[in-house]
Amino acid sequence: MLGMADLPALPLAKLRPHRWPTLAIRAVPMRIGAFQTDIEPDSFDEPHCIASLRPWINVGNVGRMVLDRLGKMHFARKVGYLARPSRFYDFTRYRPRVRLIDGERNFYIPNTTVWGSKSEDGPDLLFLHLLEPHAFAEDFNESALQLLKTFGVTRYVLVGSMYDGVPHTRPLRVSGAARGWRPTSEFARAVKLSRSRYQGPTSFVSQLTEEVRTRLDLETLSMIVHLPLYLKLDDDYAGAASILTALGHIYGMPPRPFPEVATGRAQYNQVGLGLDFDPRMAEVIAKFESDYDEEVAAAGDSVDGSEPIELLPEVEQFLQDVAQQMNAPDDEDGPEEASRH
Repeated sequence: MLGMADLPALPLAKLRPHRWPTLAIRAVPMRIGAFQTDIEPDSFDEPHCIASLRPWINVGNVGRMVLDRLGKMHFARKVGYLARPSRFYDFTRYRPRVRLIDGERNFYIPNTTVWGSKSEDGPDLLFLHLLEPHAFAEDFNESALQLLKTFGVTRYVLVGSMYDGVPHTRPLRVSGAARGWRPTSEFARAVKLSRSRYQGPTSFVSQLTEEVRTRLDLETLSMIVHLPLYLKLDDDYAGAASILTALGHIYGMPPRPFPEVATGRAQYNQVGLGLDFDPRMAEVIAKFESDYDEEVAAAGDSVDGSEPIELLPEVEQFLQDVAQQMNAPDDEDGPEEASRH
């Protein structure tokens, strides 16, 4: 199975120019709520913030992969982090890790981190790696709002992923909602924009999207890629490629430089070879393909994933069994902060 270590490096020649070397940026340590920042917030000019939330809407590690790729493309540097992460996190659930690098012990602490980038031909960007808190969620959200306000953020974009009844043999669906601004026509064709009708459990941090809109009057965008329910990939490159490609329509990044596009295609092809030997799974995939194709034919160029899919009872039972296996406890982890001991 492909992992983060297999994430292809992007040739530097294809990256957009950045302004870090030409800026006189002052290192000014300051506290913003619960966050410690190491840079003058005024260094950024009306930045857009692209955020991911782990582990709540990060199946297949899509959100983190997207932010990691964008950070590399834009030469992002770390500009902030929670000063005392143990106030929000239970480290018996998000386990710190020790690694030996060149004979030295490096202690990695799960944390929420902020990375920033300057851009010559587009908005400055902040990348907010949100790690869902176990405690004091109200204070966590309030600190995040203070951070966005202090840095002068003008648009808040949340990206993520979820499991759904979709086949891996078709283009992945991306749904979302935009408020306070009008996306480009190319983006609207790639993403099904609508008001969410979801009801059920959620993350307290999910309220940030609404709060930045109502309290800070920011433009907002939420994007969720729908991944095949019957797959459980540690790193779903096809899902990351779908989000990156959609964002490219907004920020002028063509899909060709994204290695995740080709890697995701190869990954799904490899998975498909293994599924060919499972008759029950073949029946499930055929049902998803049929429903998907019918929706495409009915909707023209767009696919509306808001309506529930009617499944045969035996198919529903099989997927419930798959979902139960997926929901088995895993060793949770989060964005890491390193220190040497």
